[in-house]
Amino acid sequence: MRFLIITQFYYPDTVALGQHLYDLSATLTGKGHQVHVITSGHAYENMHERYLRKETINGVRVSRLRNTAFGKSTIMGRATDIISFDLLLLWKLLFMRKKGYDIVIGMTSPPFTSFISGKIARAKKIKFVYWAMDLQPELSIASGLLSEKNILAKLLLLAGLSIFRKADSIIVLDKYMKQYLLSKGIHPRKISVIPLWPIMERVYEGEHEENPFRIAHQFTGKIVIMYSGNHSFVHPLDTLLGAALGLKDHLEFLFVFIGEGVKKKQVSDFKLKNKLQNIIQLPFQPIESIHLSLGAADVHVVILGEGQVGFTHPGKIYGAMFIGKPIIYIGPAPSHITDMLAECEGNIIVAHNTDKLVAELISFSNSQGNLEQMAGNINRVYACRHFDPGLVKNKIVEMLEKCNLKP
Repeated sequence: MRFLIITQFYYPDTVALGQHLYDLSATLTGKGHQVHVITSGHAYENMHERYLRKETINGVRVSRLRNTAFGKSTIMGRATDIISFDLLLLWKLLFMRKKGYDIVIGMTSPPFTSFISGKIARAKKIKFVYWAMDLQPELSIASGLLSEKNILAKLLLLAGLSIFRKADSIIVLDKYMKQYLLSKGIHPRKISVIPLWPIMERVYEGEHEENPFRIAHQFTGKIVIMYSGNHSFVHPLDTLLGAALGLKDHLEFLFVFIGEGVKKKQVSDFKLKNKLQNIIQLPFQPIESIHLSLGAADVHVVILGEGQVGFTHPGKIYGAMFIGKPIIYIGPAPSHITDMLAECEGNIIVAHNTDKLVAELISFSNSQGNLEQMAGNINRVYACRHFDPGLVKNKIVEMLEKCNLKP
């Protein structure tokens, strides 16, 4: 089969979406399929970093558009980058051969990209599969970034509904996303619920205090509470930062923030304002060594904002559980995260409540590692059973192959 994947981010970009698509593409080519990726020509976090316009990576043909690179510092700049990407994509797809691919796979970001891709795929007699990582503008509305009465929000809602209705198949990440789509009249036969998988090549299995990442960053003797991932508007960090302030005199705790995003400055400013020595900030780590950075933590933090269940799906929980680490979940219930953790004893679940989180962390410290080891082991067993990378990727491939057989 011949696949065209359209995405704003792709390897070597460190954004999780790009890494998952890189993994899936490698699985597809490994099974004898042809994969072509159309993506952006610059890195998501560093607009000055340009990638080759055309190259082949592990058998995958990659074409990169030369869209603008103003970055995320301003709304206007970000909007210009997205619009330029969509216009260049539109121009490229207009010249795509009829039935030139068997399946076009579109993502939910940027907002209008899959609207364009789906329309042209339909006109060119090509199946269109929509892989819904986040639902926009629903997520932005729930986060308070966009008013439901805003004309742009209304246009995006109509465009999103049109994509779902016209898509030949849809992949969603959890049952709450599926329930939302069903409420909008999307036929259940179109929807496949398939979770994500941990994006790492290996797991660190050495002694915890001998982890090279822990040694390099002087974590020795500390209880490392790690938030690793995008610092975005939709994953509010206030509760976690409040806990760092509340535990500033508990010298055993170290709060480590790894990643980039618009909320990174919030962490920096909070640390500076409160003169906190228990917060460390580090950049995204390359996929080749992510097993060391994630393995350096004692506990991993997963955050979901209020009202966001069914609209977004933090994927960092998969990597943390897969390497056998306890989880601190901060967010509403029920959610796909609480559903998983309900089957895994020993993890910490709190609403957005700083005092409760502080109390839970002190209790965690007093367990002297017993809780950490128990929860970590349970999480590891659960992860291997439910979202082993090979298992999940093969499930997606099977779904795509079946989609191609549908009339």
